[in-house]
Amino acid sequence: MARPRTGRQTSAEYQRRYRERKKAQQALAQTNWMLDARLTDAIREEAKSRGIRESQLAAEILERWYEARFGGALPPLEEPAAPTASMPQHEPEVSMHALTELLLGKLEELGFVIPLQGMARQCLRGDADNGLTATVALNDATVIEFGLTERVDGATCNVLHCVVDTMTRRAWLSSEAYLDLNGERDVDARGLNSLADVFDRLRDFIMARRRPLRLEQIMAGLPGCLGSPLPRTLLARVFQRVGLELVYLPPLGTPREQPPLPEVALHDLAELASYARREMLHTGNDLCRIELDDGSELLVFPPEARALVHAATGVREPAVATGARS
Repeated sequence: MARPRTGRQTSAEYQRRYRERKKAQQALAQTNWMLDARLTDAIREEAKSRGIRESQLAAEILERWYEARFGGALPPLEEPAAPTASMPQHEPEVSMHALTELLLGKLEELGFVIPLQGMARQCLRGDADNGLTATVALNDATVIEFGLTERVDGATCNVLHCVVDTMTRRAWLSSEAYLDLNGERDVDARGLNSLADVFDRLRDFIMARRRPLRLEQIMAGLPGCLGSPLPRTLLARVFQRVGLELVYLPPLGTPREQPPLPEVALHDLAELASYARREMLHTGNDLCRIELDDGSELLVFPPEARALVHAATGVREPAVATGARS
């Protein structure tokens, strides 16, 4: 006897329809990706044959589409107004030396917390009054300080302190525990191998990084540091490790005063990059828009969509960029 229809799905029917729906979504996402890849390849080949930039050709395509769709010319991008006291001028983006990236990667490998700006402290054992503390400070894109400090009953011992200038390729070391390390070194010829004995001493200490921040904590803490170029450069490097690029759209007007926010470190940003990739896979789009609490935005996209995103935001360089809002 057939089961009477009650309007409810059995578990097997629900699972079957769920699998069919997921398969259709995956097929649609794959089709969209293939169309985007073909469009990007066509733009690249056409721009190469005409001897122009990909962004210029993408801008022409956008203008033609706008004229056909709305029956008029695409309005030009507004020229940025002269900076005033109420509208501060954004600093130019910075480039990172290869030695800077290698050194930050080495410190991450050893377990140091790398700040996006300023100084990061991590207590390895004990507490701030009696214990061992590791610090990393980014003074700018070229000077990096790191070290270990131990406090016992109010007395402070400099276990190791190192300052590396990646521009002049010099390092200065001071230590009360390892006197043989004291002095100045030239890191030009051998690179990080010149500091191999320093890293060997640091491996004697167990570096237990704090747990990464949650996604909502990361998005709350980012606005406090993305106003300067170096944190944006570090943020872009994390996304480039997973094959993604980004454009930063600053907030409109003067940012409002922010309460104390979580300090975001370099190892926290892997969760943000994973979130952006999950969103793109879920929606089937080649763009993820992340809105931050201060009104700024991050546009995350794969390299294949670079020309279209840069044309839409007015970006001229393919490096870490600050875009303009339309």
